[in-house]
Amino acid sequence: MKTSRPIANPRMFIKKFHNIQSRMMIAIMIALLVVVSVSCYPVPVFAELPQGLTEALENQKAGRLKEAVEIYTEVIAKNPRSAEAYNWRGIAYEDLGQLDQALEDFNKAIQIAPDYADAYNNRGEIYRKKNMIPQAIGDYRKATELEKNFAEAYYNMGLMYEIQKRDGLAVREYENYLKFKADATDKQQVLDKIEALKKTAGAQQPPPPSAEKKPGERPGVPKPLPGKKAGEAPSDPRPGDLKKPVAPPGVDLGIPGVPPIPMSPDMMAAMAAGTGLVGFIISAISYLFPAIMLFLIARKTNTSLPWLAFIPIAQFILALNIAGKPIWWALLLLMPVVWVAAPFLEMAVPTDGILPLAIVGISLIVLAVASLLICLGIARARGKSAIWGVLLFIPCTAPIALAYLGLSK
Repeated sequence: MKTSRPIANPRMFIKKFHNIQSRMMIAIMIALLVVVSVSCYPVPVFAELPQGLTEALENQKAGRLKEAVEIYTEVIAKNPRSAEAYNWRGIAYEDLGQLDQALEDFNKAIQIAPDYADAYNNRGEIYRKKNMIPQAIGDYRKATELEKNFAEAYYNMGLMYEIQKRDGLAVREYENYLKFKADATDKQQVLDKIEALKKTAGAQQPPPPSAEKKPGERPGVPKPLPGKKAGEAPSDPRPGDLKKPVAPPGVDLGIPGVPPIPMSPDMMAAMAAGTGLVGFIISAISYLFPAIMLFLIARKTNTSLPWLAFIPIAQFILALNIAGKPIWWALLLLMPVVWVAAPFLEMAVPTDGILPLAIVGISLIVLAVASLLICLGIARARGKSAIWGVLLFIPCTAPIALAYLGLSK
């Protein structure tokens, strides 16, 4: 068992400090290596919105419906299995007043993606405009079966039941609408309607369906307001005229003005399965590569218990042993934990944020120095130049340095 003795010679102190730094460097380097190995890999992208659909949607939202239809048609010619292109072209046809063409497109979208809830809701709108109320209710109901929280479909069913004077069912669907959309902008209006239906038992005939704008029936494409011609850009809506659109299940690209990419559950399940497999492979490589290299380094440096390289927490202990650093150096790698105490110290001793900033800065410096010293210690234990220890410390070059230290003679 080693014991510490007073250091009288400054050179001895520097040498010992250098050894401590080397060991600490390796442990920090190993920790950083895992993080860097994962971060350097590209994040899988679920889907990418085709340029044609982006352009068509922009035209559609601007009221240039004929141009949007032409672009959707080109997209469909290139990809006949694009359910979203058929769905959005159907919306454009509907806004142009071409209900038969819209119905054909919604039918095609449903044929391609039978679980496309938004297409059912949109087709129900066509049936409503054709005064085919039972068919409309059937499609709205199907949309809620496919997507349990499809608030707008419940609203649409309530509207249909209200037209049929089936007030009890209308009240139930309106209540479902508010249940799944508690922050609806028309909440008070719907609550008043519910109370009126309960009191009057449907004595008052509701307005025609076409006179009332249903909320959220379009994925990011506003409909013309009453008094506007089909294809004409809508003016600023009045409160309650337009409701927040609900996009079909899909991927939100986070691009302003671009709605989420609608996908059927089958499409999303397939992509999730593929993405999960890719993520699993990347995670396995990120774990096994440094573990194997650390194992080989331990073997070549005659460090005991090299199999610890395959145990996550024990990896740091093994790295410290390879670098010749004491076990307590592991505490230096946990310096960021003190960040948790920084806010409480600031509350006890107000310093206008200086104290927390100092704590974070010092802990980062300690962590960086310790990591660098451990990396240098690992390189030295392998009989390699300190340059390899520095490369092991740098995140982007760490995998190369780790492979060299583990595989070279």
